[in-house]
This record gives sequence, structure tokens and C-alpha cells, in this order.
Amino acid sequence: MAATSSEAIGAVSDLLSARLSSALNNLPVPVGRPHLVGDQRALNLFLYNITLDPHLRNEPLDRGQPPPLWLVLHYLLTAFDIHGESDSVAALRLLGQGMAALHELNFVRPPVTNLWLAKNPEPLKITFEEAGADLLSKLMQGEEERFRVSAAVQVRPVMLGIETAPAYAPLVTSVGPPATPGVMVLPSMGARLLSMEPQRFVAGTAVTLTGLDLAGYDEVLLGANSLPASPGTVEGTVSFTVPNAAAISANAYPVCVARTLASGRKLKSNALLAELMPRVSGVALDGALTQLPPPGPNALRHGRFSVSGLQLGGADASALAGLYRDGTAQGPFEADAGATTTQMLFTVPAGKALAPGDYQVIVRVNGQQASASPVLSWV
Repeated sequence: MAATSSEAIGAVSDLLSARLSSALNNLPVPVGRPHLVGDQRALNLFLYNITLDPHLRNEPLDRGQPPPLWLVLHYLLTAFDIHGESDSVAALRLLGQGMAALHELNFVRPPVTNLWLAKNPEPLKITFEEAGADLLSKLMQGEEERFRVSAAVQVRPVMLGIETAPAYAPLVTSVGPPATPGVMVLPSMGARLLSMEPQRFVAGTAVTLTGLDLAGYDEVLLGANSLPASPGTVEGTVSFTVPNAAAISANAYPVCVARTLASGRKLKSNALLAELMPRVSGVALDGALTQLPPPGPNALRHGRFSVSGLQLGGADASALAGLYRDGTAQGPFEADAGATTTQMLFTVPAGKALAPGDYQVIVRVNGQQASASPVLSWV
């Protein structure tokens, strides 16, 4: 492990402070014991406890190697108004805004440029915990301290790397006596992927893989699909892009990097899970709709509609569509036979006839939902 990951505790505090400040219009968010920062509104983050994560206590990054320290960081979030008060209405409003901002963050994946947290294999999970009067009274005591209402937050898992020599040993290179050596066995460390950004993406998006020992790996395997790998702009990264016109179905795929050895065999890394989403570019009615009796402007209608886009899966995909309006989704409707990777037809039967109006079309292919939901006029 790199020695820089030993500074992860401070890096997490700095990252939370920066994200909170950015979410609240550059509000000051100092880290330390609760105190006022001048005559201005502010939030304060106070790291008051560090515990070991019981679920990852003995979990190594590499089988057979010593595990790192997996930590849970416990913070107090305190708000101050311009007068240094933490129990005024203005301070309590600010405290609620800070809690809402942390709740929206929920999962935080550190950027690859953050040298102290880039190797954290899991996104940081932010959750709230109980902060009773007993806890706050114990933490805020002394002549210069006073009781301040605060929210308790925990962040996990934070990996604290330890710098130790790897416990590897050379593999056996031959089988049999020296005079008649057996098959040669070549030991290889191989590449190891740590993270992927973004994990969910559409075709045309540049995806960055971060890992170790990636030099020489020029191929990315997205399931059974081979894509060229490009060296990333940051050391220890490679990138790839699924072409817009690629006939690859939207789905969840294992992703790994690979290189071809002199023997012709491929040397592959471990796999990460990638989610390729479909891209919906347009929807339209396929012919006139049929009205159910009695006829009239509000009569229920049934018929067919088409969906066009990319990575729609084709005939073998599990493709579903729902029509969403006024907080309710109608369907789901299964794609008709003959679907292609760029075009699908859906039938709304008479038994599920819909009222006229504008509906958002929600499309899911192999469990992956398209981010765009175009409007279809059902008239």
C-alpha cells in the first residue's frame, strides 16, 4: 500500500468540509472543536471518535496479505449564526440545511486525483447516528465550552493503509527432476482494478478505470466485447469508450483490462461491474390509435408506439416500457417481436387502454433504465 493512504483520516475530513461548503454556496465549514469562525454563519465538523469497522476488520485487499485498518469516523455537525449562537432559529435552520446536504451526498466516491483516498476500494457511506444529551455534554465540557445542539454523522469504510512488504513467494518453475524438467510455470502479479468512474454510463461516455500495474494493458473487456484501452491522464488509470454505434445491449457487464502475451494467451485483471444504459432518442405513435366506445375526446385509446435510440438490445433483450403521467406509471409493456438495437415497438392492448394525454416513456433494457424519458402524445 502507498504511504499516502495513511493520511486518509484527514483527507476524509477535508473532503466532507469541501463538499458541504460547495453544496451551501461556499459556506465556511471548519474542522475542529465547535467554535465560531468570525462574525459569519458557519457549519463545524468535529471528529470526536474513531472505531474499527466490525464488518471489514479482517478483510484484506489481496488474499494472503495483511489487512489494512478499516475505520469508521464519527463526526459532530454544529451550526452557528452570525452571533456565535448554535441554538437560535437561524442556527437551527442552517443545521437542517447541512444535514440535508450530507443526506444527499449519501455515497461519496473520492476523485482519482485525491492521492489519500483514491485507493479506497469502496465509496464512503455517510449515515446519521444518535447524538443524545449525554454524548454532547461529555464532549462539550470545560470552562470555555458550552452545550451546543449537534447532529452526529458517521463515515465508513475508510481504509487506512499500512506500509508492509508483500508476503509473496516465487511459484514453482518446473515439475520433475532437473534432468527432465516439467512444464514451466510463469508467476505473474497481473493488473488489479480498484475503481471505475462512472459505474453507470451510456455509449459515448469516457469511462476511467483506476488500478495497479496497468502498464502494457491495451484492451478492455466489457463482458465478451473487446474495446481499446487508452492510457489515462492520471498515473494508474486507463480509459475506454463504448462507441455510439456499437451493437452492444444495455446490461450489467463485468469489466476487466487485458493484454496479450507472447504465447497468444490473454492476461486479465480482476473484474468490476459496469452498467451500460440504453439511450432513448425519440418516441412516436405507430399508426392511429383505436378508441373504446363510447367515442369522444376523453375516450380510452389503445394502439402501438415506437421507441428509437441506441443499445436497445435487439430481439433477445428483456425490454419493457412504462407510460408515466400524474405520478402514476401505466404498464409495463413488453417490446413486440422484431426489435433491433435501435428501434422497438410496444403495444398497448385494449385491456389496458389509456386516457388521452401526454405521457413520459420510461424504457428499461435488461434491467437498465434509460436516463431520458421523452414525452409521447397519446391522442
